[in-house]
Amino acid sequence: MRLTTLTVVFSSVLALIGCATPQSRAPKVDQLSTTLEAKKQREMVVEDFITTNKRLQSVASRVVMSGAELCGEKIAPHFGITTWSADNFQKEWKTAVQDKYGLTDQLHISSVASGSPADVAGLKEGDVIQSVNGLAIPAGKDAAKRQNEQLREIGKSGMPVDFTIERNGEIKSVFVTPVQACDFSVQLQPDDVKNAYADGKNIVIYKGMMDFFRSDEEVALVLSHELAHNSMKHIDAKKKNATIGGLIGLLVDVAAAAGGVNTNGDFTRMAMNAGAGAYSVEFEQEADYVGLYFMATAGYTIDDAPNFWRRMATSNSKSITMKSSHPTAPERFVALESAVQEINDKITNNQPLTPEMKNVPE
Repeated sequence: MRLTTLTVVFSSVLALIGCATPQSRAPKVDQLSTTLEAKKQREMVVEDFITTNKRLQSVASRVVMSGAELCGEKIAPHFGITTWSADNFQKEWKTAVQDKYGLTDQLHISSVASGSPADVAGLKEGDVIQSVNGLAIPAGKDAAKRQNEQLREIGKSGMPVDFTIERNGEIKSVFVTPVQACDFSVQLQPDDVKNAYADGKNIVIYKGMMDFFRSDEEVALVLSHELAHNSMKHIDAKKKNATIGGLIGLLVDVAAAAGGVNTNGDFTRMAMNAGAGAYSVEFEQEADYVGLYFMATAGYTIDDAPNFWRRMATSNSKSITMKSSHPTAPERFVALESAVQEINDKITNNQPLTPEMKNVPE
């Protein structure tokens, strides 16, 4: 009986749905036009991403080259190019980039950072790399990553590197002499979120954050902050603290087990999380401070850096009062104002642009 009633009700709802229809004569949409427009929009998405990545890589190249001394032993040969190929894209996107950029399965130069060794030597966006010092260029989906590793090894000698490239149907040799720079790759992620992070080896900035920036100075500010995390080995410190915390938690779990209580490792997990979060705010404060030195060393104007956190506060008002793993936006503003004054005084007095460090006993 209930099933019959439900069937009747559902049928009535379907009938009612068919009663209300649009009133205007909307244009008919044919499949071919829709397909062509989808292709055009994919091209626009890729073009926007590539334009944004060029901007990011130019700022990044300038910061990592000038900041090599601040990165200590964590340096490597730097050329100032990024590469891509059609193999980086899925089928529907592959067609768009092939038509828009003439991209093939060979490695093409997607960006040349302004002022970088590649820029000085004359490499250009769109150049197709044929070989490097006579060595074949990697192919396939991970070709760009493997070529970076290849250049890293070749560049260790510090000698000019022979790039054989194809440009407008002509084969050329371009010799690029790498320079030493901070050994942390900078990557752009397409997600539309205002975020960036460092993992100890890489720096990742999201497209949403890049769209939020109003100037290259703001790009340099956030990038330098993440670079400071890596150069100051904050990720390693967090892992060490998590390990120590986990060992303490393990002792509690073992003691509980000896008393006949099975904790399922809860204390180990909680202690590891607590250890990983220890000094998190202080690490962020240090990254703000040291990052400002990276930015200033690269020649960027730092005076407006504190105001960036005011803008971030208007975007996320919780940051005004909430302190969890990061300082509050007001704390960051005040601390950065003080750091700006410190750095500007050093510039005025022709003093070295190096952060003030604690006296650590030997």
